[in-house]
Amino acid sequence: EEKIRDKLVVTESKLESLHKEKELLEQQITDESLLKHLLFETGKPLENAVHLALELIGFNVSNYEDSESEFDVVFECKEGRLIGEVEGKDNKAINIDKLRQLEMNIHEDFARDEVNDMAKGALIGNAFRLVEPIERTDFFTSKCITAANRSGTTLIRTTDLFSAAKYLSGKNDKKYSKECRQAILSTTALVVFPNPPDTTK
Repeated sequence: EEKIRDKLVVTESKLESLHKEKELLEQQITDESLLKHLLFETGKPLENAVHLALELIGFNVSNYEDSESEFDVVFECKEGRLIGEVEGKDNKAINIDKLRQLEMNIHEDFARDEVNDMAKGALIGNAFRLVEPIERTDFFTSKCITAANRSGTTLIRTTDLFSAAKYLSGKNDKKYSKECRQAILSTTALVVFPNPPDTTK
């Protein structure tokens, strides 16, 4: 009986260790699947995924909130600084409404004492999120594109952001990261990301 009890203690200890390992693996699955929220989510889950993707591309990412202002995402690198508005739509394109909000955010940010340069605006949209990504049509309305051209705003499709971040997840490709940052910073209206290097080699 004593020997069997000793074996039981050892078995219970192993079970506890396996349970902890299972929880760790489940958390890792959750963490690794976060980028998929760029394809199908809206609200805070989409914002969190955007933050992660921009960090993978090499930006320093943060939120900003005070008594008067709240910005979805502030992201910067040595090449420049941007303020982003994140929007998800179930079955339609991103319209001009969010651009107006973004313009207001940029001016509120510039009015702060510690800010000396006006940030570039970025509208990050997950349009038609309930439709398979390959079947989605234009992410931004024609009015939104026209207004973005006028204001110098960058328009980013979350599906494109997903492709870039997916490639960079677990890789240290500084050249490709820099190319992605430059594409975001130098583009007015719709960003075209560089194709990821051939991963089949």
